[in-house]
Amino acid sequence: MDRFFGFIIQHRIIVITVFICLAALCVFLMLGVGSNYDLSKYLPAGTESKEGMDILVSEVNYNGTALLMLENKTIVEVLDIKDKVAAIDGVEKVVWLDDIADLKQPVELIDEEVRNNYLVGNDALLQIVFTEEDDSARTYAALDAIRAELGEGAKLAGSAVDSYGLVSVTGDSMVRGILIALAICLVILLVTTESVMEVVLFLFNVGIAILLNLGTNIIFGEISFMTFASAAILQLAVSMDYSIFLLHRFSQERQTESNPTIAMVRAFKNTFGSIMSSGLTTVVGFLALIFMSYTIGADMGLVLAKGIVCSLICVLVLLPALAVMSAKAIDKTKHKRLLPSLKKVQRVLGGRVRYVVLAVMGIVCIIGYMAQSQNTYLYSANSTGNRQQIAIDREIDEKFGIRNNFIILVPRGNPEGEFEMAEKLSALDAVSSVQGIYAFVDPSTPLEIVPESLKDEFLSERYSRYIVEVTGSVESEVAFRAVEQIRHIVSESFGEGAYVTGATPVVYDVRSVTEGDFTLVTILSIAFVGFILLVTFRSITIPILLLFVIETSIWINTAVPYFTGTSMVFIGYMVISSVQLGATIDYAILMTSYYREGRQTMPKREASEYAVEKAGASIMLSALVFSAAGFVVANVFIQPAMAQLGTLIGRGALLSGFLSIFVLPQLLMLLDKIIDKTTLKTHLLKRRQAG
Repeated sequence: MDRFFGFIIQHRIIVITVFICLAALCVFLMLGVGSNYDLSKYLPAGTESKEGMDILVSEVNYNGTALLMLENKTIVEVLDIKDKVAAIDGVEKVVWLDDIADLKQPVELIDEEVRNNYLVGNDALLQIVFTEEDDSARTYAALDAIRAELGEGAKLAGSAVDSYGLVSVTGDSMVRGILIALAICLVILLVTTESVMEVVLFLFNVGIAILLNLGTNIIFGEISFMTFASAAILQLAVSMDYSIFLLHRFSQERQTESNPTIAMVRAFKNTFGSIMSSGLTTVVGFLALIFMSYTIGADMGLVLAKGIVCSLICVLVLLPALAVMSAKAIDKTKHKRLLPSLKKVQRVLGGRVRYVVLAVMGIVCIIGYMAQSQNTYLYSANSTGNRQQIAIDREIDEKFGIRNNFIILVPRGNPEGEFEMAEKLSALDAVSSVQGIYAFVDPSTPLEIVPESLKDEFLSERYSRYIVEVTGSVESEVAFRAVEQIRHIVSESFGEGAYVTGATPVVYDVRSVTEGDFTLVTILSIAFVGFILLVTFRSITIPILLLFVIETSIWINTAVPYFTGTSMVFIGYMVISSVQLGATIDYAILMTSYYREGRQTMPKREASEYAVEKAGASIMLSALVFSAAGFVVANVFIQPAMAQLGTLIGRGALLSGFLSIFVLPQLLMLLDKIIDKTTLKTHLLKRRQAG
């Protein structure tokens, strides 16, 4: 280690230059990393809705769609607007009432059920079919052109609009989020550190690590929009610990050693174990996500774990070189730390009050565990969360009814089977309409005389497509029951060669796939982190104790939605269960390390005060930074899944920090004898001296 560190210090200019060059290269590599907004791609192979979507894209003319609501328009005005929209590049056709019924007759004579799908009073609803998919650049350009043509009168909704909105808000929100998070972190660091130069080193080091991570995402080709949006902010928040631990120890060592190089060597040796164990626990916590059947877990887990590795490399290689080179600047920019010492607080809590603290902790732990197990979940993460768009969607649903389309693909060559299937589907209570060749045409009709427009819309080389409109929103129980009923009917008629897909079937499959993932990710996270703690502390009791403290904070955190009556977005729960454990176990590790260090020469109560005095400021600082980053995500991202994940992270960091500072020391004292007996190579102060 001495030779390695000596090399870094001796060649610090070269080391810093290499990192800057690599970061600059990664800025260019970032431009080649794609973002995926289709979460169905992460369903495991063999999932019916995923296979159906793949066939739609590769074989069937799968066009993007949108709805356009026009208010207070005459029929003549609607038809004029319809023609203008149909003429826009990227629009294949526009469907309205005139395509279904003869408008030469009074509209009152048209079947009311049919009419109300397209015209209610003086408000009209048009369906726009694009020439390309929902997420195509050409489709996005067409949406812009429609808005430019119609101005404020364009109330657009539908899958293409949602996709475009998601793309628009994600990129803007990420940049804004990083800038706000950096600003907040800057303020927190200036208040809680002892030198302005230390703050510069913190941010420079973390910035280089983030660029390295974002650039090296090129190895994946593309990542999910959720990973793209959250990776940088989470890395900033999670990995700040390592820089804080090292520079705080460097500052402590310089109080007794004037030579910066020697002081850094001591700081490096004294914090290497804590930093590595903290980093490894975070990495394995993230890697637990790769075992999810729903592979967005692997997408997020690999990128976040790689980010921690980049941060560790920067802290252990780049930061020592920067700190030694900047030692004089650190001294010149020193100021009084405004963060209060917590030693006196622990002196009070460490007395008889600790039994009250632990009793309250036990009660809250039980309540939190029971409450979080009763949460309800949402499985769709594609909503933009844009308030204006939500209002438009709700207005269209209220006026024209909810439009939830299922897509059925069946092998061609069985007209009678298709006709029979369409009849059975139409008879379902949840089905409002069925569209397809043999929903419109008698099965005995030769295909040669079927209109080409109908064949182009519903037939491909191997498949016949049916569009089934279902009542109920995407994640309603009505729609989920319809998935089961429709799949049963389709399977009866065509066996395994047919597919049912669409928004609700995809969400239904996500729910089915992830039900086992909840337990799996939790168990693996605990097992992986527990193993690292076992090796680090060579103790049976300490890993159990630290895991209990952080898991309790997770239970409390995830119990809040239950008490507020809020449904959790499932991906937020999946991520927080591993992120909070992997990231905030650092706090417990640092507190325990200082407690054990103090117990070499002190009684347990004094050791607890020593641990809180030495570790409390670092933990509080780290928790504040992590929490600030989380709440920035919650308030900057209007996309619900990201906003909720940010809230969970922000609240979770504060809870973990609070329990690590104020509860963990009491547990360490309570279990001091057991820890001593279940830990290898302990050299604690003799108990008769400990008092």
